[in-house]
Amino acid sequence: MLIRRLKINAIARDLLILAVMLFSGYLWSQELPPVRNFSPSTYKADNQNWAITQSSDRKIYFANNQGLLEYNGAQWHNYPTPNESIMRSVCWHAGRLYTGAYMDFGYWQTKTNGTLTYTSLVEKLKVPIREDEQFWQILSTESLVLIRSLNRIYSYNPQDNKVQLVVEMDGLTQVFSLANRIFYNVSNKGLFEIDNGKSLLIADRLTLDGDVIAMQSNGSTIKFVTSLNSLYQLADRSTQQISENKFPSTLTVYSAETLPDGGFALGTISNGLLITDATGNIKYHLNQENGLYNNTVLSLLRDQDDNLWLGLDNGIDFIDLKSPYKSFIDRTGKLGTVYDAIKYNGSLYLGTNQGLYIKRQASDTFEYIAGTKGQVWILKEIDGTLFCGHNLGTFIIDGDRAINVSTTEGTWDIKKIKNEPNLLLQGNYNGLNILERQGDTWKFRNKIADFNISSKDFAMREGKIYVGHEYKGLFELEITPDYTSVSNYKLIKNVGKGINSDVIELGKELVYTNKSGFYITNTKSGEFERNATLSSLFAESEYTSGRLVKTSEKQFWVFTKNQLYQVTKEPIGSSYEVKSYLLPQSKRVEKNGYESLVEISNGFYLLGTAKGYMLFDAQLEQEPDRNVAIAQISITTKDSINKLVDLDKDIEILSGPHKIQIKIFTTNFSPFTDIKYQYRMSGFQEEWSSPSARDILIFENLEYGNYTFTVRQVVNGVVGSNTSTATFKIEAPFYWSNIDIILYMFDIGSFILFVNFYFRSYYKRKKNQEIIREQKQLQLELLQSEKSVSELRNQKLSDDIESRNRELAITTMAMIKKNETLSNISAELDKLNQKDNADLKSVKSLIEISMNSRTGKRSNRHSLWPIKPLFKT
Repeated sequence: MLIRRLKINAIARDLLILAVMLFSGYLWSQELPPVRNFSPSTYKADNQNWAITQSSDRKIYFANNQGLLEYNGAQWHNYPTPNESIMRSVCWHAGRLYTGAYMDFGYWQTKTNGTLTYTSLVEKLKVPIREDEQFWQILSTESLVLIRSLNRIYSYNPQDNKVQLVVEMDGLTQVFSLANRIFYNVSNKGLFEIDNGKSLLIADRLTLDGDVIAMQSNGSTIKFVTSLNSLYQLADRSTQQISENKFPSTLTVYSAETLPDGGFALGTISNGLLITDATGNIKYHLNQENGLYNNTVLSLLRDQDDNLWLGLDNGIDFIDLKSPYKSFIDRTGKLGTVYDAIKYNGSLYLGTNQGLYIKRQASDTFEYIAGTKGQVWILKEIDGTLFCGHNLGTFIIDGDRAINVSTTEGTWDIKKIKNEPNLLLQGNYNGLNILERQGDTWKFRNKIADFNISSKDFAMREGKIYVGHEYKGLFELEITPDYTSVSNYKLIKNVGKGINSDVIELGKELVYTNKSGFYITNTKSGEFERNATLSSLFAESEYTSGRLVKTSEKQFWVFTKNQLYQVTKEPIGSSYEVKSYLLPQSKRVEKNGYESLVEISNGFYLLGTAKGYMLFDAQLEQEPDRNVAIAQISITTKDSINKLVDLDKDIEILSGPHKIQIKIFTTNFSPFTDIKYQYRMSGFQEEWSSPSARDILIFENLEYGNYTFTVRQVVNGVVGSNTSTATFKIEAPFYWSNIDIILYMFDIGSFILFVNFYFRSYYKRKKNQEIIREQKQLQLELLQSEKSVSELRNQKLSDDIESRNRELAITTMAMIKKNETLSNISAELDKLNQKDNADLKSVKSLIEISMNSRTGKRSNRHSLWPIKPLFKT
């Protein structure tokens, strides 16, 4: 038990701490595989994890103090131990998950709703176990499940559903199954093998250096390691020690796991994890100082990808042994941010913001090179000489000595000049400068006059120098033949400008980048042209920096938010081959615009970070595209009932208020992987959603109908190739049942007929009323017409009468006038009668006749006045 193993006295503990300190100092500069930590607050269970296993669908399970802990890569779920005791062991075998606890062991099976249900074999089969018996280990063979307590080993056969007692012996510590053989270790007695149901001693405790903690098979040969890191070989039933203890004896190993290369992973108490090679030599030592969450390793599992899971005394760790990346993290702050590195004469040099450091061949420590305190911008080998561009100037590095050859501040870069073997061009804070070879060394010769802009990025092509400036843009400079001054320069406007831009020479071409894309010179015209193919890299993975790291005359690297791109010029044509590496910036932790990638050996690169560096093997395969899956779907109805539904059936949801919760996951555990998800819900959201890290999706109060939910993963910005789906049917409300619909249709039809009849009657009545109204209107109009005609006739008659009366009056007046005239004439004639003229009498007689013929008989001369009209109007 752990308590027994922790009983060491104070003196031994002090020696242990001292040994660990010395041991950690010896491995100060080790490059370690990526580690991912999970705290108890993350997985929401107790701190201790006693055993680990993995299911066929890649989920990871832990035997935790609070029960069975499940992790699918996205969510954690805890299943309490049925008898509320500490769960001590867990093992996957043939579709079942077997666990052991206090006075109980049994198996868990996955239900169709994604949860687990437990069956106790002790209760079901009435297994006679010992009082206070705890089951610390469960092991799977080809056909059996072996269950070990501290005193017994049981076997369970799932085929006949029987449990059998195999071994009963105090001090049982481990059971092993390999090469169709079963072994077990007994503390203070040795290693045994079960053969035909009998126990045979293979190696007694006196011949073994500690308890056997791990065994592995290689053909007919079996190798095992003891708790004191001594290796033994077992051939038939004969043991031979092949390696003695390789670490301080004060280290106490509690758990172990075999590794594919023949080595072992050894979990210790208070000293972290040791990883050895096949001969017992220590490759890595991981502890809390360099990445582990806790120093006591209670359990180990090598998963299906040959990576390691650690069940800790406090927490859980995952070590990505298969990762192409390994990291050196400077937790002391001695190195600082690495800006450049180079492998030179067998030594590794690091240029940082605190100076230049060297790690000699076969050494595990970095040494500071005197006189280089400050910022190192560039390390470059030119014709066998190592140059260091520094904020203090330019140094030549000879072993661990730094020789200053130029005090011009801020040497950004140094490059050879074509056809000038004795001259070097360097970019500085003050512009461009020339170094000249003088004997066996180099010295500052002159500054190139008439151009004083800081020249961090520059390139040369056909006798011209191109200088990129983040805030001004890209300059084209014409230099005098003696490299003393700039004869002319101009700003190339069509490429734009931008912070963290860069320009490099690539064969006969120049490549310039900024946020708007890649611009490459046309080999014929020499003009910069935007390359759409390469520019699309910034669209696929968000732009962070235009920094270009050239590794050969045909190849360079590009850094984006989620990936590294290796770009290689094709030998024919103007196309480029692009290979991507899924390494997000959040894991690289570099400084934008100052990214560094150096090829240490063929396909093996060093990447500078803010706290050290990473080693990157570009030849190793990337993490494969894992399947995305639906873990659980729960439905919450209007009654606040949360129900998990079967995942292998179409899901039907009653009408009314509801909430659908979908948990999604992918079993990609790599700490260098950024997992996001996209989904769509046909009938609700036809387009893919934006990538999101949310692994629990909620839909509320969808309208009734049929829906299909589809999800896919986006790994480091790249859309995955597989999907997972679930179908939903949301029932229509009760008032939309088939019978109700028929009744609704009948009612609607009746209503339509009623409305039709009503409106037909209504319009018929209205039409008749309109006809009557029109008839009355016509009669009224006729009467009005007749009245108008009568009025017109009366008016005409009145007008005729008036006209006649006027005519009569005129005639009468004329006659009166005439009569008056004749009367006057007659009066005058009467005066002439005195003479009694017969002729006058005759005239007078004619006048009287004429007056009488018009007026009739008159009594006097005024008988015709006043004149009265003939007609009345």
